[in-house]
Amino acid sequence: MAWKPMKVGLTIALALTIFVSNSTLGSLHSSSAPPPPPDTGTPKGDSTPGTTRPSATCPKTSKPLTALVANNGNDYTLLEHPTFWFYIPYAPEQINYMEFLLLDGDERQTIYRTAVKLVEKSGIIKITIPAKSEYSFKVNETYRWYFKVNCKLEQNNQPELVLNGWVQRQPLNSKLKNQIEMAKSQEYFIYKQNNLWYDAIANLAQQYFANPANQQLNQDWANLVKLLGYSWVVQEPLVDAVLIAPVD
Repeated sequence: MAWKPMKVGLTIALALTIFVSNSTLGSLHSSSAPPPPPDTGTPKGDSTPGTTRPSATCPKTSKPLTALVANNGNDYTLLEHPTFWFYIPYAPEQINYMEFLLLDGDERQTIYRTAVKLVEKSGIIKITIPAKSEYSFKVNETYRWYFKVNCKLEQNNQPELVLNGWVQRQPLNSKLKNQIEMAKSQEYFIYKQNNLWYDAIANLAQQYFANPANQQLNQDWANLVKLLGYSWVVQEPLVDAVLIAPVD
């Protein structure tokens, strides 16, 4: 009767093999799929590049490519056409191409896509979604964005550096509307208090870069950027960038 234990052993081994294989496949599948947009809050993205490919040609810099976002589950906006801010540490001649891509929350539909060209020097750029109905953010909808950079010597079309994140449009109620109107030129405080981080960053950045000598704006900008964890961009200038859209 020695064959019975052997048969049971083989059955158990086969079952374990199938279980492990299925678990591995499930793990690989889940890691390749984008995180689903949540009912509340926004997922975390990558506001600075994690790693580059071994063949990467982007030069090493003391300051990383950076997306100015909260990345804390509160990346909200009230706007139909919000503005995105990025710090570019490279000179124009070091860049082959840059691209901004906006998708729906399920990453099935491209909402907006544009090539981005740095004009003169490194610094902070802004990308505002065009004020057209086909690009309008819907209330309570979550969107996924990517910012891709390829440097001058790169020979293929794969981006070397990729930033990504999420943004969700929130409704504007009468109480919040009154608070914003009463804040006058300090709306960014109200946006920050209500976790509307895209609007807090954009509102303060617009004012600061228009009046960099203003002491209050200077201090508020430094405080906000440090709070977000991007202290290395505090002294960086706003620089011109050309949007070449749409990209096919």
